[in-house]
Amino acid sequence: MKPDKKFFFLILLSILQTLSMMAQVAPSKCDNLDFSRGDFTNWVGHTSVYPPTTPGTNINIPYYYNTGIVSGRQTIMTASTPDPYACGNINTLPPGQPFCARLGNGGIGPWGNGVEWQRDYLSYTMPITSTNSLLTYRYAVILQDPNKDTTNPPHPPPLRPRFIVSILDSAGNVIDPTCGYFNVVVDSTVKGFRSCSLANIVSGGGNPSSPSGTIYRAWTTVGVDMRPYLGRSITLQFETWDCGLGGHFGYAYISAHCDAFSLQTQTCTKDGSVLIMAPEGFSYKWFPGGQTTKDISVYNAVPGDSVSVELTSVNGCTTTLSTRIYPTVATANFIPSPGIVCLNSQINFTDSSYSHYTGNNSNIPITAWSWSFGDGTTSTATNPSHMFAASGTYTVGLVITNQNGCQDSIRKIVRVLPPPIASFMMTEVCAGSPVSFTDSSSVTGSGQNISSWLWTFKDNNANSSLQNPSHFYATAGTFTVDLTVTTNEGCLDNVSRTIKIWPLPLANFSGTNVCVGGTSQFTDKSTRGDPNDAIVNWVWNFGDTTALSSSPNPGHIYLYAGTYNVQLIIGTNKGCVRDTTIPVVVHPLPVANFSATPLCKGSPVQFKDLSTPAGTMTGWSWNFGDITNNTASGSAATHTYDSSMVYYPSLVIISQFGCKDSVKIPINIPPPPNVNFDANKYDGCSPLCVNFLNEAFSPSDPITQWKWTFGDGGTSTVPAPSHCYPNPGQYDVSLTVSTVNSCKQSLSWTDMINVYPHPVANFSTNPTSTTESTPFINLTDLSSGANYWHWTFGDNTGVTAQDTSHTYSKAGEYLIWLFVQNKYGCVDSISKEIIINPEWTFYIPNCFTPHTSPGINDGFIGYGTNISEFEMWIFDRWGNNIYHCNDLNEPWNGSVNNGVNGEKTAQQDVYVWKVHLKDVFGDPHDYLGHVSLIK
Repeated sequence: MKPDKKFFFLILLSILQTLSMMAQVAPSKCDNLDFSRGDFTNWVGHTSVYPPTTPGTNINIPYYYNTGIVSGRQTIMTASTPDPYACGNINTLPPGQPFCARLGNGGIGPWGNGVEWQRDYLSYTMPITSTNSLLTYRYAVILQDPNKDTTNPPHPPPLRPRFIVSILDSAGNVIDPTCGYFNVVVDSTVKGFRSCSLANIVSGGGNPSSPSGTIYRAWTTVGVDMRPYLGRSITLQFETWDCGLGGHFGYAYISAHCDAFSLQTQTCTKDGSVLIMAPEGFSYKWFPGGQTTKDISVYNAVPGDSVSVELTSVNGCTTTLSTRIYPTVATANFIPSPGIVCLNSQINFTDSSYSHYTGNNSNIPITAWSWSFGDGTTSTATNPSHMFAASGTYTVGLVITNQNGCQDSIRKIVRVLPPPIASFMMTEVCAGSPVSFTDSSSVTGSGQNISSWLWTFKDNNANSSLQNPSHFYATAGTFTVDLTVTTNEGCLDNVSRTIKIWPLPLANFSGTNVCVGGTSQFTDKSTRGDPNDAIVNWVWNFGDTTALSSSPNPGHIYLYAGTYNVQLIIGTNKGCVRDTTIPVVVHPLPVANFSATPLCKGSPVQFKDLSTPAGTMTGWSWNFGDITNNTASGSAATHTYDSSMVYYPSLVIISQFGCKDSVKIPINIPPPPNVNFDANKYDGCSPLCVNFLNEAFSPSDPITQWKWTFGDGGTSTVPAPSHCYPNPGQYDVSLTVSTVNSCKQSLSWTDMINVYPHPVANFSTNPTSTTESTPFINLTDLSSGANYWHWTFGDNTGVTAQDTSHTYSKAGEYLIWLFVQNKYGCVDSISKEIIINPEWTFYIPNCFTPHTSPGINDGFIGYGTNISEFEMWIFDRWGNNIYHCNDLNEPWNGSVNNGVNGEKTAQQDVYVWKVHLKDVFGDPHDYLGHVSLIK
C-alpha cells in the first residue's frame, strides 16, 4: 500500500515549525523598527555637512543640517544582491529579512550620486517596556580607505569616512558611553573589518569616484540590554560620514529589532534534553556548564531546574538572563479495535498516548489529536471511529500535541477484508408447487470461506439456513428472494433476485338465465394468470346429467325450472388448471296483474304492477283504454280520465329473463269532490287562535277524510278545526279531502292568516338607588318595536313619553312600570324597582347661656334627623354625672339634673358631654366632646 502522504506532511510540518522558530527573525515588537512596512514610518532622517569645527577641514560648502528623508541618502532596500564595494561578501539585505535601510551612498551610478562632505542620519525613538527591553540592531558597513588613495595627501582621522551607532536619552545624550555608543573610523587595521581592493571593486561592477579600495564589515548583530531604562524613552541613531577631500564614501546597511529580553527554551524532547536559546548580538557564558555558544542543550534536567547565561555585547557590556526548564516528553499511541474488520464495518480508535515531565514523570495534558486514516480522511477527535470505503491494508497515523505544544506521532496498520459474493440459482413453477434454490456463492482472499447461509423468501417472512433449500409459494406473483452469506471471519454479503411463480388462470364464464324451454348461452370469460400463458382447454358440466362439452362457448336447453350449478374447468400452456362453478336459474313464466287507485274523474289514477312472481319484472307496457290511446312503461303509471265511465286498461309484462304475460281489468271513474273553507278571523296579535269552517262536499262519492295544514307546521284531520298561532307571521292554509273511492281534492289559501308581533318593553334607570337629598331618577327607553310609551312611577304619578325623568318626594322603595304599544295595537310591559334611601344627620353646639332673656341659647342638646335612639350624659371636671337624658327634645338647662329635687344651677365652666345614638338604619354612633356653660 502507498505511504500516507498526509501523515508524512504533518510530521514534516512539525519539524519545519521547530526549525523555523530557530532560524527566522520574528517581527519586531516596535512598529517598523525592522522596516517591515517597506518604508520609513516612525524613522526620522537628517542630512548635513561636516561641522565647521572639524579639525583639518577647509570646507567651501556652507554648513547645513536638514530634517527629512532624502532619496539616495536614506534608501529602503527590497532585494538581496551582492554589494560590489565589499568584494561580494555583503548582501544588501540581512539574512531572513525582506527589508532594510541603506544609510549614505558611494561611488557613481546606481550606488551613489557623487561624494562630498556628507553626513547622513536615521533615528528611531521608542519608550522602553518589559516587552521591548531587548534592542538588537544589525549593520553591514563599507568605508572607502583614503590612506590607499595615492592621488590625495594623507587624511587625518577627523576627515576619514566613518559609521556611528548611538543610543540617546530624551535630552539627546548617549545613555552609556560603552554600551550605548559604537564609532568606526576608517583604519586599515580596524578590528573585525576586511579589505577589498580597487581592482576587485571594479571587476565586481563598482565605480568609485576616488581610486581607492574599501574596508568593510559583513552583517553583524549587536544586542543591547535596555532593562536599566524601563519606563524611559530612548533614541536609536545611525550615522555615516563621507569625505569630500578626494570623494571617499562611507555608507551602511542597517536594521533593528526589539523584543522581550529573555531566554527561549525548546522543552519538547525525546531523550530528556532541553534546547535553550539566548538573544543574538552577544558573547555567552552559561551556568552551570560554562558553555560559550548562543544555544545550549541541557540533559537529564529535573523540572524547575534553573539555567542562566552571562551575555557580553561587542562593546563589552555585560548582563545576565535566567530561566527555569521543564523537559517534556510526549508519546503517541493508540489501539484500533478491531485491527481486522470486514468492509463497511466500523473501526474504533482509542487513544492511549501519554505526556509527562522528565525527572519526576508528572502528567501533562494532551490537548490536540490529528488522525490520518490512510484513505485521505482525517479527524481531530480524541477517540474517533472510522469506516473504510474499500478493502485493503491501511496505515493509520496519529499526531498528538500536549499542553506545552510538544508533539509526537505513531502509525499502525489495519486490515479491511473483502466481503464474499452471494449468488444462487432457482427454477420457476406454477403457484402451489415447491421451488428449489441452489447456492452458487463464492469468496476471495486467503483464510476465508462461507460458513452460514440465510434465505429470506419475502412471501410470508419465511426463511431458511440451509445451503440449498426449497420453498412452497402459496400465491402466484413475482417475489424477491434474499440470500445473505457469512464467512468464517464474519464478513457477509447479500444478493436479491426475483422469482416468477406462474399464476393460475382465473376460471370464469357467463350463462343466461332463461325461461323454461329457452336456450341458455354460456360464454367463457376466463382470464390468463399471466399474459404469456394462454388458456387451451375447456370442460363444461351443465348440472342436469346431460353430456359434457369441450366448446369454448356452448349453448344448452333446460326443460325444467330450477337452479343448475354449471362447472367450467380450464387448462393453460404451462399446465396450470383452474375451475369454477356458477349457478344458472331457469325461471317459470310470470302472471300479469295490476291495481288502479284512486278512481276519480280529473284526478290522476295510479296504476301499480301486481304481477307474480314479484320483483322479477323488467318491462311493462300500459294501455289505459280511452280515446287518447296513451301508453306508458314502468312498474307504475299515472293517467287522468276526463269522463266518468267504465274503462278497460291493459298491462303487458316482461320478466328479467324475457318471459311475457298480459292482463286487461275494467275500472269505474266517478266525478271528483268539491273543496272550499273559511275562518272566523284573518289577523290579530300573537298568539292568535282561529276557528276554520269546512265547506267541502261530494255528490256521489262521500268524503271520508280531511287533512288541514296551517302553515306553521301544525295539521289537523277533523272536519272543522281550531288552531292557535303563537308566533308572528303570514301563514298559508290548505285543505285536502279524500272520498270513499280514495279520490282526493285540495285547496290552498296563500297568506290567509296574519299574526302581528308584540313590542318588547325594556328601560334603564339612572341611578337605580339614591338618597333623599338627590331623589332624581333618569329613565331611558330600551324597548324594541314600540311607538307608544306610558310610565307609572310607583308614587301615584305617571307620564306618556319615550324617555323621561322623575323626582321623588320621600324615601322608599318604588316600582316603575313601562307600558308600550306598536302600530298593530299589540302591547307589552316591564317593571323595575328603585330605592330612595333615607339620610340622617347629627350636630351639637360647644357653648350655651342658660337662664338668659329672652330664652335664646339657654339649653344644651344635639340636633339631627332620622335618629331612632338618643342618649346624652353631662360630666363636670371631677367626672360626676350631673345630667342624663334619652330624648332629643330634653335639653340640659345648666342645672344639676335640670334642677330636679331642688338641685342647684351649675357654675360657669367647661363640661364633658357624651352622646350615644342609633341612626334610621339601626347603626350605633358614639360622640364625646366639651361644652362651655357661660353666665
